[in-house]
Amino acid sequence: MDSSDRLITDSEHATAIQIQIDADLEQIVMLRAVAETVALIAGFAVDEVADTRVALDEAATCLILGAVPDSALHCDVIADGFRIRTSVRAVCGDTDPVDTTGFGWQVMSSITDHLVADHDPYDRDLGGYPVSITFTQVRRVH
Repeated sequence: MDSSDRLITDSEHATAIQIQIDADLEQIVMLRAVAETVALIAGFAVDEVADTRVALDEAATCLILGAVPDSALHCDVIADGFRIRTSVRAVCGDTDPVDTTGFGWQVMSSITDHLVADHDPYDRDLGGYPVSITFTQVRRVH
């Protein structure tokens, strides 16, 4: 657990939500709306909320494109007045559907404070590799 996770977890005023959608690009609008709402409730500025939306869109698109057929995308968003952490997970057909040298990853890297992609070994019951992208954004003090 990095320090941003610990700080959010320990906060009395954290707002958190978990959502599951079909791994379908048309469903991303739902994720954006949920993340936006959590960030606004936590007091993030409009430009910070926009960054969250863009990073989530990139992460979700990447995982949906790599997801095994008829699977789901899971998203957890937790925020307090200082940071917002978003984790997106899907079961993918490849161990590494995340191109960390591509433009989307570079965009996410430039608008987040902590970004990591990870995958678990092949899961026979799930029919693929559980893959996650997690990012944290620290609220800017103006």
